Amino acid sequence: MPNIDELIRDRLSKDGQVLNLKAQFLREVGAIELVQKESLKELRALDLSQNGIGDEGVKALAQSTVLVNLRNLNLASNSITDIGAKYLATSKHLTKLRSLQLVVNDISEQGEKMLRNSTDLLSLTSLKFRV
Repeated sequence: MPNIDELIRDRLSKDGQVLNLKAQFLREVGAIELVQKESLKELRALDLSQNGIGDEGVKALAQSTVLVNLRNLNLASNSITDIGAKYLATSKHLTKLRSLQLVVNDISEQGEKMLRNSTDLLSLTSLKFRV
């Protein structure tokens, strides 16, 4: 697994609002470590596509008190199932999220429905499941 602190240093925008970690092989362990980094408190956009974070990585994201300002989240190609969709749909911390990308995951129509009907993700205006 890559060094999270080095990735943040190399890939975080100067204003601290955008972090692109596409295809960095983080897996769930990296996602869990990432969401604990206080330096990401101002983060508005996070690309974690193609990292294989799975449902446990999504659970860490959904429960993170660090990512409360996140507006855009790309979780494409991460082996996420309906379990992960439920973590996102019921997150009390991702309430400012406006855009969520979940293409190329294992989310069924039931998982999609949970996210579309979420009473916690009220700011969500863009939700993508298919390319």
